[in-house]
Amino acid sequence: MKHWQSWNLKTKLVISFSFLFAFSFICSGVFYYYSSVNELKNQSLQLLGSNSAQISRSLELYTEDLEKLSLSVFNDPIIQKAVGQDEKMTVVEQANLAQQVTSHLLNLTVSWPAVQGIYLYSEKQKELTYFWSKRSPPVGYSIEQEPWYPYSDAGARTPFILWPTMKENTITNFLGEQVFSLVRPINQLNTGKRIGYMKIDIHSDVFNNLVSFQENESSLNSMLYVLTDKDQVVYDHQDKLTGGKLADMSVSHLTRHGSLGAIDQQGRQYLYGVYRSDYTQWTALILTPMDAITKQLKVIRNTVMGIEAVVLVLIFVFAWFIATGVTRPLSKMIVTMRHVERGDFTVRAEQSGNRNEIGLLSKVFNQMLDSLQDMIAKVYVAEIREKDARLVALQAQINPHFLFNTLTILKSLGRKGASEDVVEVTESLAHLFRYSLYDWNRTVELREELHLIESYIKIQKYRFQDRFVFEQDIPEDLLDAQVLRLMIQPLVENAVVHGLEKRKSGGIVSVRVSASGDTLDITVTDNGVGMDAKIQEKLSRRIDDGAMRGADTDEEHMGIALVNIQQRLRLVYGSEYGLTFRNGALEGTIVMLKLPLRLDGKEERHEGHAD
Repeated sequence: MKHWQSWNLKTKLVISFSFLFAFSFICSGVFYYYSSVNELKNQSLQLLGSNSAQISRSLELYTEDLEKLSLSVFNDPIIQKAVGQDEKMTVVEQANLAQQVTSHLLNLTVSWPAVQGIYLYSEKQKELTYFWSKRSPPVGYSIEQEPWYPYSDAGARTPFILWPTMKENTITNFLGEQVFSLVRPINQLNTGKRIGYMKIDIHSDVFNNLVSFQENESSLNSMLYVLTDKDQVVYDHQDKLTGGKLADMSVSHLTRHGSLGAIDQQGRQYLYGVYRSDYTQWTALILTPMDAITKQLKVIRNTVMGIEAVVLVLIFVFAWFIATGVTRPLSKMIVTMRHVERGDFTVRAEQSGNRNEIGLLSKVFNQMLDSLQDMIAKVYVAEIREKDARLVALQAQINPHFLFNTLTILKSLGRKGASEDVVEVTESLAHLFRYSLYDWNRTVELREELHLIESYIKIQKYRFQDRFVFEQDIPEDLLDAQVLRLMIQPLVENAVVHGLEKRKSGGIVSVRVSASGDTLDITVTDNGVGMDAKIQEKLSRRIDDGAMRGADTDEEHMGIALVNIQQRLRLVYGSEYGLTFRNGALEGTIVMLKLPLRLDGKEERHEGHAD
């Protein structure tokens, strides 16, 4: 804010216009971009949610049909006889039955091209009993080698289980074909007793037909997974994790937090839609990277930002021309004002004839200069002369007051017949008069004022004898400070005459000088009787008002010195300097002088300026 106030009007106008337009453009652009991103995000989430639900429903329908196929196998009399046989059969009978089972299974799977094989296990025989398969299983393969055995349907919602995708276990699977399986127990129809198990293997490529996940530009990097509750990947449409495990996230964690949302994965943010089927107990999960969704919006954003940058440059140029047109007349007027400031009252502001605010301002300014030039001789000169007269009057008033106090001391010494003391006092008095004869508007070094105080104290010692002591505390580096003549001595005189006059012994008068920044502080302290509260209030009012006379003699003697000093200080240095006084904490009076600190060592003549 401080630098802003120091800038010129043209710069302020240009910056203000440019900032307002830039702020408006940027805010609107940011609002449009983020509102578009949020809207697109919400639409994408809804689409992900519907797609994941649709994929799960497609898997449910296929599983329902697959379960019907298993029921056909389950209820077939030949299958029931083959798996649940109790009697031992001859080799020929066994071969004939196996051929019938294989033929029957082949007929059942004619319309199921994705079925890779159907395997039947007898409860009494652990080895593979009957099968139909596009590829032959290993010889001696038993049910105990199946990962899902022993089968447990405790708590299952369906009479079957879907085993996730794994490599098909056949002797000719050199290419690593993958299948997922439907497994269910085979029970005897008339008794309900479990007599064996059935496993149907389905090629994992069937997911490509079941899952209608068409990639487009918004889902170019999307990922689709079909997962179990243990994060095993049944299907990965990119065919990278099919048959493996999803290690970086938990599908159960996602489903607990809702079917839609956002997640950070490998340093990228993804939107996800997830849907779990209670029938298949599989979960469809679709992940779409957020940056792929907002890619087109970023292109639009960058284009808009480029357009805004060009517009802002144009606005800056137009604002510069407009500001120049507004401030050019003002700049000319400032030049005119500076001439007036240097004392040239003959100049006039240029009037263009425009009837706008600038033209009116120039006209009024010229009229003001005409009036001011007429008043200078009458007011300004008279005021300067009045100020000089006030300084002369103050000087004339202080000399009689000081002489009266000093002659009183000489009279007392003369009555005592102390001629030598009279000589010494007279010499000190001569020093005092000689000092006061110079122009009071000139400043002197502080050491000269202290020599004057020492001459005064020497005179007062003859009057008061040992009733008081004089102390001073002045740093050596402040003795060159410039002060007005007869500025401290009247304060010391008041402290001695009015403060210690009634003390018989133990009186102390001290002068202390200190500097604070550019200010010189002089303190005169005594331990006398102090000042009555009413008298102190009257003196404070008189000092502030500049009144010269008081109601009684004591108050008048004390007030003349204080009022005169205050008037001189303010006339010479200004209203921010002057004196203050107050009673001490225990007794006596403290008078404080505040002056500007000047250590240039040269006398200066102060013309003085009014409050």
